[in-house]
Amino acid sequence: MFVKYRVMCSLICTFVVLFFCYWFGLLAFSYIEISGDGEKAAGDSVERSIRDWKGLHFLTRSDKIARFLQKSAWVDHVEVYKSFDGGLRLTLGYRVPVLRSISGRFLVDSGGHLIDVYVSDDLLRLPIFDGDVHSARQAYRLWSRLGVWKGRVLSMICDEFSGWEVLFDNKVTVRLGGRNLVDRLDLFLKVAEHWSLQESNQEQVFDMRYNKSFSHKVATKE
Repeated sequence: MFVKYRVMCSLICTFVVLFFCYWFGLLAFSYIEISGDGEKAAGDSVERSIRDWKGLHFLTRSDKIARFLQKSAWVDHVEVYKSFDGGLRLTLGYRVPVLRSISGRFLVDSGGHLIDVYVSDDLLRLPIFDGDVHSARQAYRLWSRLGVWKGRVLSMICDEFSGWEVLFDNKVTVRLGGRNLVDRLDLFLKVAEHWSLQESNQEQVFDMRYNKSFSHKVATKE
């Protein structure tokens, strides 16, 4: 009976000590270090989440911290380390955006998945995707096949009537239509390599909406 009483007193004292330590901020991390390569918007989002988490302290379980951070639309994976000097080290892997919606409501990442965030000013350099959410996966499929042309895309437009159209930064427009998109795009890439189109800066249109063929039009100066 006496032993049981001592155990209960010990537990109560431990609880009281932890409560006062938490109340007076004695359990707070001495520092929080966040590392990982990603967009500025991604890092800012994580820092804001950590800053706003009022209940975060040294006794918070590492797996709980990881689950909390993985709720962010930007975070792909998290590694959590607690140091003996009272610090918290977070190593994060961020999702990489490759396309942005023209509405500014979402991004498409390098795996073809949506990043449900508003497009910030620092991401306006990304190619524009104009279409609904359901077309985003098709836009990614086309973008992923572009090879050396990936970094030259300005926009990928999906029109209800004329289908897909891709515009590159050297004034080359490729019209793909609404079917056989992969075959048509692959045909353009073969032509582009054969004609050394990457070196061209002349406004021209490739209409690939034919049966294993295409038309080509070069803009003329008046």
